[in-house]
Amino acid sequence: MLRNLFTEFDKCCQEKNVYKLYTIGDCYVVMGMVDAKDRNPALEAKNTVEMGFEMINIISKVRDKINNSDLDMRIGIHTGKIIGGVLGTDIVRYDIYGPDVLIANKMESKGERGKVQVSETTKKTLELCYPEEF
Repeated sequence: MLRNLFTEFDKCCQEKNVYKLYTIGDCYVVMGMVDAKDRNPALEAKNTVEMGFEMINIISKVRDKINNSDLDMRIGIHTGKIIGGVLGTDIVRYDIYGPDVLIANKMESKGERGKVQVSETTKKTLELCYPEEF
C-alpha cells in the first residue's frame, strides 16, 4: 500500500516541480527548490503547498480503494534557508539541516491529519505573491 501511495506521490513531484528528498517509513519528505541557480522562493512555496493538497487527494483515493478509514497523513510546510549535503562515502544520502528544517518538521508533527499546515512565513509569502489563490 505504501509503495502504491508513494509511487503516486513521486508522479506528483514531477507534476508540481518539487524535489523528493527521501522517505523514512511512512514519512515522505520533499522540498520546493529544484534548481539552486534559478531560485523563486514564492513559486517554490506555492508548488510545495499544491503538492501537499494533491497528496491529500491521493491519500483519499487510496483510502477509498483499500477501504481503510485510518489511512491519513499530516503535512507540514515552511519556507526558509537550509544547509544541504551528501553524507557518507560508500552508501551516500543527500540530506538537509538547519533551524528552518526543524520548523517544517514541527509544522508536520503538530498538524492535523488530512490537513496541510504551513508556517507563518509560508503563509505570508503566499498571500503576498499569490493573493488571488491563497
